[in-house]
Amino acid sequence: MKILSIYPYTHISSSSLMIDGKIVAASCEERFNREKMSTKFPIQSAQWCLKYANITWDDLDVIAIPWNPMININNVSGRWVNEMYWRGQMLSHIPGQLMRAINGPIADSMEIKFNNTRIVYLNHHECHAANAFYLSPFEEADVLTIDGHGESESCFLGFADKNGVSRVHSVEYPHSLGLFYGTFTDFLGFTPDVDEWKVMALYSYATRKNKYDKKIQSLINLNKKGFELDLTYFDYYLFDRRPHFYNKKLLDLIGKPRKRGQSLEKRHYEIAGAMQRTFKKTVDHLLKITKQMSGKDNIVLNGGAAMNCVYNGQIDDNKTYKDSFIGPCPDDSGVGIGACYLANERFSNKKYKNNECKDNYWGPEFSDQEIDLIIKKFKLNKTKPKNLFKDVAELISNGNLVGWFQGRMEFGHRALGNRSILADPRKVRTKDKVNSAVKYRETFRPFAPATLNEFVDDIFDMKNKNRKVRFMERAYHVKKKWRHQLGAVTHIDGTGRVQSVEKEVNPKFHKLITEFYNITQVPVLLNTSFNLNGEPIVMTPEHAIRTFFTCGLDYLVLGNFLISKNK
Repeated sequence: MKILSIYPYTHISSSSLMIDGKIVAASCEERFNREKMSTKFPIQSAQWCLKYANITWDDLDVIAIPWNPMININNVSGRWVNEMYWRGQMLSHIPGQLMRAINGPIADSMEIKFNNTRIVYLNHHECHAANAFYLSPFEEADVLTIDGHGESESCFLGFADKNGVSRVHSVEYPHSLGLFYGTFTDFLGFTPDVDEWKVMALYSYATRKNKYDKKIQSLINLNKKGFELDLTYFDYYLFDRRPHFYNKKLLDLIGKPRKRGQSLEKRHYEIAGAMQRTFKKTVDHLLKITKQMSGKDNIVLNGGAAMNCVYNGQIDDNKTYKDSFIGPCPDDSGVGIGACYLANERFSNKKYKNNECKDNYWGPEFSDQEIDLIIKKFKLNKTKPKNLFKDVAELISNGNLVGWFQGRMEFGHRALGNRSILADPRKVRTKDKVNSAVKYRETFRPFAPATLNEFVDDIFDMKNKNRKVRFMERAYHVKKKWRHQLGAVTHIDGTGRVQSVEKEVNPKFHKLITEFYNITQVPVLLNTSFNLNGEPIVMTPEHAIRTFFTCGLDYLVLGNFLISKNK
């Protein structure tokens, strides 16, 4: 069975292709149109997925969309219903108007037939739940999904096993932990739905309780069914009528908001810290409720809130579950992955066989022959070293910044060793060099330590010694004996956003770090995404070359070729 998932007009549009129960291709539209966090219809990424698999639109059995408009059709903004600008728009809205008129029971999914292809609209949070479970190593698990909102719910509490994904309870919108976080992102002068990780980074500067903790905790009432927000402090649910996610009542409670571009003050860090602790308290509460409702030993998490690596690194402190799993793309960039699995579960005759996801290298790749033609086109200074990995490791150990372009592109927001910028992790000033020369981003944001899997337990304080942290999904404390050797990747609070690099998962990246270890006795590289601030991660060799020559990178590796700026 061939299933294509498309998810347009959201925080970041994407496409995913599954063939016979296996994800074979996936990419976000931004990588093709070069518009950061593009919400445009993902036509280029969808066409690439089909081309990669050598199939056409006619070959598809199912097109799965991780949003069911039947659920919230009665809540659609009037501008979409009453303000038609041209006849085609009016005619295309007839299905929506018919759904209003039918006024029957609401189904969890909606199906349309187009030639021989089913077009199925699936429940958003069920797709998040499927993404969480089917990529996990567990045969059965409880499921918790948290985001801004789906069609009508903001949290899904349930379980999954051989029979599929089951909902036990939901937290209904407008009560939303994701938009609670977005409100403070807005308050602190950043962009909601885009910059939440900046606020997460600020938390590390204010890890102790302060005067804002009680005030911010008072905004959330924890109860037997989950939580309720005091909505009188929030305006995020007013949509077109809101200037901000917050209102004057919140300002009366915690003070003036930070204007965009304004210098950060102590109280901004304190507010971010207090908000993160409130977020943690609420998620801990949701975990306990989920456990009471179902009672599995393990938990899988998904939704935009599962991108919170600070909380994810603390989840073991909760002791509610024996183990947990957060996949490579828990936010809306990857909800289409879940839609593929959910559609496969419903329409395929084949029983699902659980296989743990060990990587997210689902994007385009380029052969050395293709790369060589592009290098010749631009008349670049290249070499093809006999020992590429040793030579590059020596360059990095000598303080050089290297763009690293290998194999298939990662899917999701994080570069995991195939579209990466790499640097020496040992000296604090390296962080400033990467920021000033390449990334041009806020200095308070940390960089990730890509670490040989064999050394992860030795370097980081992990309660679960057997856990693989493959996707930079958790932040753990760096053990004191290592902190002086990892100054560029140890955050102000002593943590690092870990990526465990396994030889069998990414042999090239593992070999490079191994060569760096042989030189320095440090089995870690500073890893950040191969892009400039405000741009998507590079996808093609052309993108990598353009970025290389427009920033302070010293060397560029494209496949087996080493490129310098010297003529």
